[in-house]
Amino acid sequence: MSLLNAFFSLSALTVLSRVSGFVKVAALAAFYGRSVEADMYMAVMLLPDLAYKFLSEGLVSCAAVPMFVELRDNKEKIKNIFWTLIWISLIAGFVGTIIFAVFSKPICDNILPGFTGLEMQRVQFMWSVIGIYLMFAIPSGVLTSFLNANMSFALPAVGPLLVNAFIIAGIFAASGGAIEKIVCATVVGAAAQAFWLMLLVKKSNIFKFDFKTMFVFDKQAAKEFICAVTPIAIWVSSLTLIPVYERYLLSMQTGGSLAALNYAEKLFNLPLGIISISLANVILPHLSLLNDKERKVFLFKSFAAAFLSVLPIVVFIWFFAEAIVELVYKRGQFSLEDASVAAELFKSYSLALLPVSLNLVLNRGFFSKRKYFLPFLSGLISSSVLFFVGAGFVTKFGVAGVGYAASLAYFVQTFILFVCTLL
Repeated sequence: MSLLNAFFSLSALTVLSRVSGFVKVAALAAFYGRSVEADMYMAVMLLPDLAYKFLSEGLVSCAAVPMFVELRDNKEKIKNIFWTLIWISLIAGFVGTIIFAVFSKPICDNILPGFTGLEMQRVQFMWSVIGIYLMFAIPSGVLTSFLNANMSFALPAVGPLLVNAFIIAGIFAASGGAIEKIVCATVVGAAAQAFWLMLLVKKSNIFKFDFKTMFVFDKQAAKEFICAVTPIAIWVSSLTLIPVYERYLLSMQTGGSLAALNYAEKLFNLPLGIISISLANVILPHLSLLNDKERKVFLFKSFAAAFLSVLPIVVFIWFFAEAIVELVYKRGQFSLEDASVAAELFKSYSLALLPVSLNLVLNRGFFSKRKYFLPFLSGLISSSVLFFVGAGFVTKFGVAGVGYAASLAYFVQTFILFVCTLL
């Protein structure tokens, strides 16, 4: 499959995934609006959102894809590495699940100070439940990386559709009542995605897939993967400080601000997923095969493609943010005031779409060479900028200040990565 065909097929499936995401959020908005119940759900969904961000930014793929690409012709070796990485991901997911189950109270107390009493108890319980999501999400990252390294992009993208389908079913099952049903549905959806991806790997016939081969652990491959993942994890972790801090700021604003942020982010993620993340996922396996000179030429072509594709979208959102929000969300319990707040956030966040898209492309250039320090440093500096200006921007611009602060932080990161790529 050519890169162009791979990009368009992945983009098409991403469109369907994002549409299902809109249906999910629109249903949530119709049943819950900007209620405290909605805020609790958004607070709990921070963990799946961060897991998605980790994986989309390349926590697993940027270490695993180059390994899989190098060994595409060695079926025995690639089989051993595949199962080794699966076991590592399962262990990591299990540890994460235990941590969130045991420490949900101090975690929620520190990052979600706006909830008190019974609300906080419910949020803490749901954080314990949603932690199980990691048991399926992290292995799904390995499975997707394996399929992508073998130029399979479209069918793995069906996975998020399954997750959204289960969440939508949970929303209608809850019907404006207790959101615990939606949280449970999210976990079941993650399990369905993992089983779907495993089925695709089995049907790919890239290596012999049987029960006996599962119990393989290549210590050298494990060491190489962990050494590669560790700096990526530190780098991506520094980026996740941004959404955590954003929610910290908004949890102390008027009720419903966290829900408004979620509604705005879902709109923001539509072009980001269709164009930017799809492009980044498609180019990584190809970049891993090129020498330094060829890699730089191809990287700048991808950079230009991302810039020219995303800039018109940013301009369009800036002028039509309120109309878009009303079209997608204004129904049921979602009022004109809710639409106005969400539109403010969407408009301010639209400025971040361009730098975030360019960062996804530039980072792949470093990851394909297994160089992780500069992306980590740029992410750390970017997060520091947000921490420095965030509270002041929210004080000056209200809830929209969160979007402006994030945009500035991401532009700083783009500048650093671009200059370092030129050197």
